[in-house]
Amino acid sequence: MAVPPTLDPVVGPRKTLTVARSAVDVSHLLGFLIVVAAGIVAGTVASSTASGIAVDVARVVARAPVGIVSLAAIVSQAAFLLVSIGAPIALIAARRFRALWVGGIAVTASVLLFALVASLVPVRLGVALAAEGLIPLPGALALPSVASIAAYTAGATVIGTELTRRWARALWTLLGFVALSQIVTASGTPLGVALAIGVGGSAGSLALLALGRRVEAVTPAQVATALWRAGVRVADVTRLADPAWPDWHLRVATDGGDVAVKTVGVLEQRSDTLYRKYRQIRLKDVGDDEPYASPRRAVAAEAMMTLMAARSGVRCPALRAVEPINAEEFVLAVDYVHGRRLDELDEDELTLDRLVDAWQQVDGLRRAGIAHRDLRLEQFLVDDEGRVWLRDFAFGEPAAATSSLEGDIAELLAGTYTRVGAEKAVAAATRVLEPEVLAGALARLVPAALTRPTRAAVRALPGRLAPLVEEVCQVTGVREPVFAQVERVRPRTLIVGATIAVAFYIMLPQLADLPSMLEAVRGADLIWIPAVVAASILTYVGAALGLAGGTPGRVPVWQAFMVAMSSSFVVLVAPGAIGQVGLNVRFLQKRGYSTSVSVSASAAKETAVFIVHLLLLLIFALWVGSADALKGEWEKLPAAGAVLAVLGAVLGVVGLVVASPAVRRRLRTTVRPAIKDALSAMAEVAASPGKMVMLFAGVALLPLGYATCLYFSVQALGGGASFPAVALVFLSVGALASAAPTPGGLGAVEAVLLAALTGVGIAPPEALAAVFLYRLATFWLPIVPGLVSFRWLTAREVI
Repeated sequence: MAVPPTLDPVVGPRKTLTVARSAVDVSHLLGFLIVVAAGIVAGTVASSTASGIAVDVARVVARAPVGIVSLAAIVSQAAFLLVSIGAPIALIAARRFRALWVGGIAVTASVLLFALVASLVPVRLGVALAAEGLIPLPGALALPSVASIAAYTAGATVIGTELTRRWARALWTLLGFVALSQIVTASGTPLGVALAIGVGGSAGSLALLALGRRVEAVTPAQVATALWRAGVRVADVTRLADPAWPDWHLRVATDGGDVAVKTVGVLEQRSDTLYRKYRQIRLKDVGDDEPYASPRRAVAAEAMMTLMAARSGVRCPALRAVEPINAEEFVLAVDYVHGRRLDELDEDELTLDRLVDAWQQVDGLRRAGIAHRDLRLEQFLVDDEGRVWLRDFAFGEPAAATSSLEGDIAELLAGTYTRVGAEKAVAAATRVLEPEVLAGALARLVPAALTRPTRAAVRALPGRLAPLVEEVCQVTGVREPVFAQVERVRPRTLIVGATIAVAFYIMLPQLADLPSMLEAVRGADLIWIPAVVAASILTYVGAALGLAGGTPGRVPVWQAFMVAMSSSFVVLVAPGAIGQVGLNVRFLQKRGYSTSVSVSASAAKETAVFIVHLLLLLIFALWVGSADALKGEWEKLPAAGAVLAVLGAVLGVVGLVVASPAVRRRLRTTVRPAIKDALSAMAEVAASPGKMVMLFAGVALLPLGYATCLYFSVQALGGGASFPAVALVFLSVGALASAAPTPGGLGAVEAVLLAALTGVGIAPPEALAAVFLYRLATFWLPIVPGLVSFRWLTAREVI
């Protein structure tokens, strides 16, 4: 039945467009990045094989008649020109100006990024095979460059979002034909074409993620029509701005009361698919089944679980309708319950009876065999009469495994613990659940098994989950809890592994010449070794002076020195900057400084480190330039055009990232306040000339000590480079590599310093030995005294 005509003015137009970010673009980006990564690996690790494949393909195709090859070239040229010229004209005619400028940004970025990739991959990407005479392609029929395919792919990625499925398929089919023509006519290698498609698709996907894609949003009129077909008599439709219903879009007034409505379409379903796939890769035994095949199945499963939960006595909003809007969009309607979220209540409102009411709803789900799997406190509503409701089963699992049901219990235990403490949280649970059920859920009290908001709230508590685990053990009689291993792999482990693998690959050619390195070590000048060790110690003196100078009040320098020495041990379990800053904050807190003052003092020191580092970098760059210390090496650098292309690509990517509202919001809410706190702390220190001298002298000693240590290491192994050149190496690429997410920059520092020292004229064997000596003095040897200092300071509660 159609919606009555009188309803149209109420619900508004039947079509509206909006700009949104989509998980579809994330999945596309991941796919294109895999293509790029595979191409770079093939071009670097198997360069000869990649070139051989290109030649073999060309020789096979060379047997084809010249007429067929020429025809393919003509058709490909025509198709490319048609899209390159016709697409912008069509967008202008259709007044799709946004797609035009977003596509232009993507095309520009793709060309710059492809120039960067082409400079990194030592495989011929251009018209190389035709030049060998494998295929006699006439010059007049030469196809566009391989870089043009990158531009085409970037434009197609953006413009395809504005087209129907049929036209989008035609656009990508045409791309496939142009790419195949490149290979068939030997105008490009298979590897070059694959890299061009990967780079272009990545640029287009990044542009859509940063700036958003235009999507046709479901309108109130469409929702009203669907509800009317389902028998719901609609009187009015308004936007639902209730923070207690964040994932529900509309509030519909009906003759049977207000209804909350959400729509589930392809974009929502693909977002859910991407998230579930990520969890399947990272986690295990947490109930992550295969994603639903379509939005229809997703919304039907949620509706089914809502009915099952209500039948089991769970107080949840009653299901009112499930109805298709079109072939790809579906509407789910439930009774609207006015109330506040459980996490919004004050502590005195979180009474034991109210928590018990929440547990009764969860127990009802458990008896029905339903795992909610997203049981944050935000999912509980407290209505105007004080009753607790449970909503939103979008991530639920019917006929759930015991582990998933225990995960719900652990989630609510942890969530209530962050608000009312361990004793009250466990007391409420024991009013409803048997001790053996609670003991079974104990295994799931691990951070990785919790939702992100709960995990963040737990992390902010002293002791984190330890008090809750202790209370559950005491109540249930469990002596030694055994926690579930739910993580297959940690993201940081993947990053560390990838970093070490890349570093090993870079150093592998030098390690192959191990006898030459050993010969360089045997010829080392031992008189430089004490100087190397002294320069390493100087860095800890600088760190101590910087901390003492950047902190208001008196801080014993000798204690600050021991804290700095302890950081050489702490970096084994945390990236260098994070571990050192955390240790400094802990030290200042133990000395009676408030958390805000401790953090501000550490921020003041790090700000001074950054300022002095930039000044030293500028000074040594000018010094090296004026002394012509690297004159021969400057000439080996790429042409100015290539450098500008790389710089433009980097700036383009940075611009796209900064243009993202999420990044801008983080800059506004996190980075800007941190900078203000650091500057305010600097202002307090600036009132004392002695403090300022100590601060800046210390933070200057820190990089100069490392640079001097590296220089002495080079001299011990035979020299070959001046101090300004070595210092410039450390202050630029060496300091950047130390920020790698490995303990002490392990792997990244060695690889980058080796490449840089070789670049300034030091022979590879001597450079490798010098890097190892430098890392021995600055990373490996300080670990033992660092451990001793850490244990001494801990035993005396200095940290």
